[in-house]
Amino acid sequence: MQIDILGKVREKKLSYNNTLLPLFEAIVNSIHAIEEDSATKPGLIEVELLRSKQKEISFEGKEVLYPITDFIVTDNGIGFNDTNFESFNFAHSTYKIDKGGKGIGRITWLRAFDRAKIESVFKHNGTFQKRTFSFEQTKRGIENHKIEDIAEPNPKRYTKIHLNNLKEDYQKWCNSKSEDIALKIIEHCFSYFLDENCPRIIIEDEANQIVANDLFGKYTKQSVIKKEVVVNNNNFQLDIVKLYSPKPDNKIHFRAHKREVYSQKISDYIPEIQKFFTDENSEDFSICVYVSGQFLDDKVNEERTEISFSKQNSIFPDEVTEEEITSKIIEQIKESFKSYIEEFSANRVNRVKEFVKDHPRYRYLLKYKSDELRHISSTLPDSKLEIELFKIQQKLELEILSEAEERLNDIEQNDTEKVFSDELYNKITEVGSAKLAEYVLHRKKILELLDLQLRKSNEGKYSKEDSVHQLIFPLRKTSDDISLEEHNLWIIDERLAFHDYLASDTTFKAIKQTTSNSTKETDIIVFNKPHILNEDEKPYSSIVIVEFKRPMRDDYTDKENPISQINKYARELLENKALDKNGRPFDLRQGTPLYAYIVCDLTIRMRQFAEEQNFTVLPDNDGYFNFNKNYNLYIEIISFDKLIKDSKKRNKVLFEKLNLPTT
Repeated sequence: MQIDILGKVREKKLSYNNTLLPLFEAIVNSIHAIEEDSATKPGLIEVELLRSKQKEISFEGKEVLYPITDFIVTDNGIGFNDTNFESFNFAHSTYKIDKGGKGIGRITWLRAFDRAKIESVFKHNGTFQKRTFSFEQTKRGIENHKIEDIAEPNPKRYTKIHLNNLKEDYQKWCNSKSEDIALKIIEHCFSYFLDENCPRIIIEDEANQIVANDLFGKYTKQSVIKKEVVVNNNNFQLDIVKLYSPKPDNKIHFRAHKREVYSQKISDYIPEIQKFFTDENSEDFSICVYVSGQFLDDKVNEERTEISFSKQNSIFPDEVTEEEITSKIIEQIKESFKSYIEEFSANRVNRVKEFVKDHPRYRYLLKYKSDELRHISSTLPDSKLEIELFKIQQKLELEILSEAEERLNDIEQNDTEKVFSDELYNKITEVGSAKLAEYVLHRKKILELLDLQLRKSNEGKYSKEDSVHQLIFPLRKTSDDISLEEHNLWIIDERLAFHDYLASDTTFKAIKQTTSNSTKETDIIVFNKPHILNEDEKPYSSIVIVEFKRPMRDDYTDKENPISQINKYARELLENKALDKNGRPFDLRQGTPLYAYIVCDLTIRMRQFAEEQNFTVLPDNDGYFNFNKNYNLYIEIISFDKLIKDSKKRNKVLFEKLNLPTT
C-alpha cells in the first residue's frame, strides 16, 4: 500500500509552541543510530544553526540576532543503510518500536521546513557507500535519491540531516539564542543526558559553540533525586532535579520513550513557590520533575504532543487520570522541598499581614481565603498586591451574598431547618467590620495629614487655604460631582456628610443655578468661599455655611472680617437671590436655622473680631460662638487645634478598637 506523504503532512498538525520538535526528532534519531551495536563510539552529534541574512530589529541595546532558517544535525551513528532507508520509506514504520519510534517523526520536519536533505556514509557488506536524497512535500516524499560506492578504505561514517528553510510563521516562534536551544534540547532529551553513555551533543552557532552535556552538568550539578510513585498498579519514575539555570523552570515534564511530551507549571499546584530557591551555598536554583513510566509510553499520541490519560471515574482499575498522577508528584515535591515551601508560604502570608495593617478591609481574607493568598507573589508592589487582594475579596463577597440569599430564600419557603450558620453569620459580620476598619484607619490618616498641613514648613511657611480646603472637601466641586467617600466633612461635624446640595469654592455668581451677582472676592484670595450644605428635601430644615481661613493668618483688614462675610452670605440666601441645584429658590420656612463654621487659627486679630461682635468664648478657649437672631444664624469659630482635637475625641472609641493611638 502506497502512502501519500503530501497528504500525511497536511494531516499532521504542528503547533507553533512545538517549533523545535522537528529538531528534537532529528537529534533523537541520531541518538538511536549511535546506540546501535556497530555504531562508532563514543557518539557525537553536532547541531549547526544557520541564520538568514535579514537581521532582527534590536531595541534598547539588546543583542541582535539573525533569524534561524536551517538546522543541520550530523552524527557518527550507524547511518542510512538499506534497513534504515527502507524504514524511512514507510510511514508508521515499526522498525524502532522498541525505542518508542512511531514512524512519523520525520513528518513534522515538513510541517515546519520546506524540505530535509539527507546525506549519509555507512558500511555495507564490508564496504562503504554514500546515500543522498531529499525528503520533500510531494506525493512520494523521497526525491533525488542517489547511492554510490566509496573507494576510500576507511571513510568517516556520518549522517547529516539538513532541515532546510524554516517557514516564516514558525521562525517567529523559534528560539533565537543558541543557549536557549541547548536548554530546550536538554529539556526534551533529559533522560538521555542522565545516561553516562549519552552522545556528546554540540551546538554550533557561527563562531560560538556550546556542549549541551557540559551545560547539563553545570545546570544540574548532578543533583537528581530519584523517586517512584504507584498509581492504580502503574509505576512511575520521577527524576526531581535542582536546576541551576538563570532561567527558572519549576515544571513537571511528562515523558514518553525518554522524550518530553508536555509540561505543567508546579506553581499551579504549589502557589507558594517562587521563581528561585536558594541552597545552603546561597546559589539560586529552580526545580524540574521528569516523569516516565510504561503507562505514559503506551498512552502517548503519534506526534508525542499529548498523553491520553483516563477520564475521571473510569471503570478500569488500572487506568490513571492526569489529576491522580499529578497529585502524587506534588506530594513528592512537597516532601523533598518541605522547608523551602514552608518558608515561601510564611513569606507570602507575612507579606499580606504587613499590608493589611494599613488596609484592614482585607484582614478577614487571612481567615477565609488563606489558600488563595498563597498564590500571590511576596515580591509584588503594594499597588499590584492590592489588586490581587481586591479580586479575592470580591470573590468571597459574592460567595457570601449567594449563600445568604440562598438561606433567606429557604426561610421564606418556611424551611426552618436551613438557617444562617454561625460561619456564614461570622463572615457577614467580619466583611462589614473590615470595611468599617478601613474607613476608621482612613480617618486616622486624614487627621494626621491635616495636623501636618497646619505645621510650619522647613521654609518657615504655613500651608495656604486650598491645602486644608482640599483635604476636607475638593475644590470647585459640587455634591453632584463626588461621592460620600471622597470628602472628609466629618472632621467638622458628622452631620455635614449628609446633605442635599453642596457647592465648594464657588461664588454665588459663578454657580449656574443662582441669580446672585455677588462677586465678593477681596477677602477670599486663594479660597475663602463657603460650602453650602442642605439637609433633607425642601423646605430645608437648615443651611450650613463653612468658611476656611489660611492657618496662622493674622493680617485681616476690617473689610476681610470673616464674621461679616458670613452675614453677607446669609443675606444672599434669605433674600432668595441664590437658587438650589435644580434652579429653584431656596424655599426657606420662617425661622429656618442657618449654621456657620469659621475654621481658622485664633490669632490676635481673629479674637478681636469675635470679641468686638460680642461672641462668647468656648470653655476650652479654643473657639467662640454667637447667635444672630435677625438671621436666625448660629456662628461658631473653631480653631484648627480644636477641630483636630474634637474629631479625635469623637473617633476615639473607633481608634481604640483598632489599637490605633488616639493622641
